[in-house]
Amino acid sequence: MQLHTLNWTWKNRAKDFFSIKERRFPDDLWTCEGAARVAAENPFAVSGREKVTVHLITAGKYREGQLYIWTPGRAGRFVSSSKEDEHGPVYDVTLKEPERNLFLFKFLDKHGTFEPDYANRLWVAQDGEEIWAHSQAAAVSIAAPVKKPLIVHVLQTGTQAPPHLHLWQNDSDFVTTIEESEPCQDGWVRFRHDIYTGREYCFMLRSPDLPGEWESKEAERNILLDADGGHCTFAGDSARRKLGKEGVWTLEGDNQLFGRQPFADKKICLEIAAKGSGCTLETPLFLDVWINRARTQLHTGLTADADGHYRFQTYPEVITSFSFRSDNAAEQVERHFVKAADDASEMHCYVVLDRADILPMQPPADLFSNPPFDIERPGVWVADGHLRFALHCPKTASVEVVGDWTGWQDSPLPMRSTLDGTYWWAQVPVADITAALGGSFHGARYKFRLNQVRLVQDPAADWVDNSDLSSASRLVDHQAFAWQASDWQRPGWESLNIYQLHPSRFSSRDGQHGLDAVTREMTAPDGYLRKVKATAVLLLPTCEFAGDCGWGYNPSFFYSVESAYGGPDALKRLVDACHQQGKAVLMDVIFNHASASDNVLWSVAPESFFDGDTDWGPMINFDHPQVLHFFERNLTHFMQNYRIDGFRFDFTRVVRFGNQWIAHVKQPGSGGGWGFMQRLREAVRQVDGRCLMMAENLPNDWDLTYNSGPMDTQWCDDFHDRMIDACRGWDMMNRLADAVQMTHTACTRWHEATNYAESHDEVGNEPNRISCVAGPGQGLRRNKVANAATLLSRGIPLSFMGAETGEWRQFHKDGEQALDLNHYEQDGAACCLRNWWNRLSEIRRGNPRLEGPSPLRVNFAQQGMLAFTRGEANDLFILLNFSGWSGWRSLAELNLPDGEYKELLNSTWGDYRVEWEDEHSNGGWDAHMHRGDWLNIPDYGVVMLEKR
Repeated sequence: MQLHTLNWTWKNRAKDFFSIKERRFPDDLWTCEGAARVAAENPFAVSGREKVTVHLITAGKYREGQLYIWTPGRAGRFVSSSKEDEHGPVYDVTLKEPERNLFLFKFLDKHGTFEPDYANRLWVAQDGEEIWAHSQAAAVSIAAPVKKPLIVHVLQTGTQAPPHLHLWQNDSDFVTTIEESEPCQDGWVRFRHDIYTGREYCFMLRSPDLPGEWESKEAERNILLDADGGHCTFAGDSARRKLGKEGVWTLEGDNQLFGRQPFADKKICLEIAAKGSGCTLETPLFLDVWINRARTQLHTGLTADADGHYRFQTYPEVITSFSFRSDNAAEQVERHFVKAADDASEMHCYVVLDRADILPMQPPADLFSNPPFDIERPGVWVADGHLRFALHCPKTASVEVVGDWTGWQDSPLPMRSTLDGTYWWAQVPVADITAALGGSFHGARYKFRLNQVRLVQDPAADWVDNSDLSSASRLVDHQAFAWQASDWQRPGWESLNIYQLHPSRFSSRDGQHGLDAVTREMTAPDGYLRKVKATAVLLLPTCEFAGDCGWGYNPSFFYSVESAYGGPDALKRLVDACHQQGKAVLMDVIFNHASASDNVLWSVAPESFFDGDTDWGPMINFDHPQVLHFFERNLTHFMQNYRIDGFRFDFTRVVRFGNQWIAHVKQPGSGGGWGFMQRLREAVRQVDGRCLMMAENLPNDWDLTYNSGPMDTQWCDDFHDRMIDACRGWDMMNRLADAVQMTHTACTRWHEATNYAESHDEVGNEPNRISCVAGPGQGLRRNKVANAATLLSRGIPLSFMGAETGEWRQFHKDGEQALDLNHYEQDGAACCLRNWWNRLSEIRRGNPRLEGPSPLRVNFAQQGMLAFTRGEANDLFILLNFSGWSGWRSLAELNLPDGEYKELLNSTWGDYRVEWEDEHSNGGWDAHMHRGDWLNIPDYGVVMLEKR
């Protein structure tokens, strides 16, 4: 098949394909950009037309407007109407040479406003010399339109006046309200109105004397008349359903259309099974019944039969709603909803008062009762020889556990609701589960069954097959993992030198992937991470997210470890390996929003978990008690079961100011973010006060990390931004000087600033790798300068994977390729840069003049150079040169403090030399340098002096 496109400047749009009787594509198709129509015949294969008459079918909006036509590559022109007929204006168009085989056209109203672009139409010569088009619709017809009578019967309930029928088309300007109706038998009224055949219309009912006037939006109906006047509608799968020529029957409040008059002959029996927590209804109870969202009742004040059950009859195929009330109160839910069974038998349902969903089977008699244990966390945990389950799903009438050991839905485990309605709970002896499974429960699959019908994953599952809500959750036996680093203790923050990496894009060597690939680089004799002298690893998000590839900032299951990364045991293997190598492990967590897809929290309790919206997904409800419990237990879960040493919290400004219109907030929530973070801090401190809480809060709000603040440290935005500026070659030394002194000025404690030159955001959302922004011939050298600034400044240093080797490629969000670690180990320049990074890390580690609260004093900040000292006695003097100047400079001019210094480190020494650097040494460890001496400064380089 060939597709011929008549190409000219217009934005692309989807094409509408015609019906093909032979069920095969033609050999050739013709399209024009800007119009949705696809032609099956070559417009130039026939003689061109001299003129064409265009009939516009419009209710009124375009009757006094104009026609606009244009052809490929040429300016368009306006045509005025020559007359009007019953349908609308008629345009007699004399065609010019370029227009005689095809043209595009649309209409504009009397104010000069064009129809929407989706209404752009294509005329081809095969259409002939007379065509018809409906306003705001792209279809072109060669046959005159035909009207047939639309007949709608509506049941008039109650004593109110007959409703009005509101009729419109979604793809045109047609809209009308039909107020006149004629009475029929059995309380029905009939509306008649002529409409065009072959066109879809919508209608709803309007009752001016009822509250709100309009019926529910759910009752919007669609209707179409076929060529012989038969009434049709469209089912949920968009299939056309014929209803007949006699018209349609419909009930107020529901969108169901009948081809003949329906009767209320479906029998429903309701049995009250339980009363929800806080229910204030007292006997006797009265039952009110409606059709779906109708405003007038089908039955009013029904009472119980002798057996205590409530019975009524309703219509087939529609949704029926009902609610109970007493003399003193009404149910706290608006209505319950039920759809009658198709058979003729009585449908028996069970009702839990104040819970909307009805049940097909009777729930436990003690449905509302408190557990004989404390609910430690949501999800599943082991205690006292039992597996315990807890789910926050406060509007559900029934919850059960089904899984491998229950034969799934053969023998579900009933759950009870706490008396306050906050949690559903259950417990079962571990021995019973292992006996049913024939072994360990580790990895056994399970789900929750809501209202005896709907299966959902556990929102707090420790393991899931994947994030798809139709998949299964899995049990985890955390006691089964054999930890090797049994004597590990969380380190002091002064020792942290953090290396941030992506779990699946760090390594793919030896056929490994995900977290096991990272573990391989930590445990294998030739493992790359054993050659990087960081003291801590910060993992990009590892919780289960929608899809298998990405950065992980679209969380779906906050307690689970991403299945594509290897699941829970893979994370434990990595943490254990890191601890054996003396490295701490930090996790990136996202508590400001949840994923816009595969959102399990939305599926079970959206009103509890969400109350605002962000650019990335629905905002977490920070001041809801069960939400607080969910997330504080989430942190302690990873601390206790995975031995995580710290957490990085994604974009905490949305947490703190989520009740305000700030960046990335699309709809503010109720607030409470500060208290939310304080609760997280308290929960973490109860387990181990050395667990680091790190905020990404951009721009910085330093009260977040004050003594009374909820966080210990935050990414220093100024440090990064000024570092990038300096590496671009901008002379920003005064501002960079302010940034490196931030822990003395804006902060109250040394650890409040986490200093970084690169991060996943800064090198992913933008191409801001230091080696890239610094430019060719100087990128690798400025990379050494930036690494020195990061590792020698006051605060907690952080480096993004690849920074230690001068990686220059952008870390794209949609990428899947892992780092080329073989290149890192074999390339000469990469090895020199890693030698430099490692030597800086060695000098820092265990050095009280660099770690912890040791002061930083700026001595010089101009002409592309920054010099500062570290240590109480100015023990270390560091000169960073971001400029291309090299040569000798007086140490007195650089404000070297008094004393005698040796040269501890120089970026141009042989093991670190890259990009044809010349060595600018100052005597090395044998040097005896004072203020009166001169310093040999390398271009794009670093010199570090140590007091003797």
